[in-house]
Amino acid sequence: MTQGTSLKTVALMATAAAATTLLIQACGGSAEAQTADGANAIEGVWESNVTIKDCTSGAVQRTFRGETVFHRGGTLTADNSLPVPSRSTSLGVWTQDAPGGYTAKFRFLRFNADGSLAGAQKVARTIVLSANATTMTSTITGQLLDLAEAPLAQICGTETAVRIY
Repeated sequence: MTQGTSLKTVALMATAAAATTLLIQACGGSAEAQTADGANAIEGVWESNVTIKDCTSGAVQRTFRGETVFHRGGTLTADNSLPVPSRSTSLGVWTQDAPGGYTAKFRFLRFNADGSLAGAQKVARTIVLSANATTMTSTITGQLLDLAEAPLAQICGTETAVRIY
């Protein structure tokens, strides 16, 4: 093989690699966030410790445990250790914003003590995944909504989580 042929081969391989990277990014992924089987690094089951704080003072209002399943394709299902009769399972979506950076949005229904519908709650999590994709931290914001979807209160908090599957 001549030097000219080798350089052409190297240039062709570099161009193909660059095109593949651009295609992955255009589809919402990144080379750093893909696992060997093509899954996004956040996909799987995570268990978390959540701390809800007063949005103004930062005082802790409550803590609880939660679990989230980040499904392939950008949907999620979440639940927590709060009493089941008071709320439904959370359903939502997630997106990758940058390598290791994600946004998750979900909502759930809230119920009164007598079982009647009280409204809903919207939650957004800004997530930072660890380099080895085994832990994450999140900043939480949200709104408590009445039956007419009018905001009743703001929600703020933090989360730390570990991958369990």
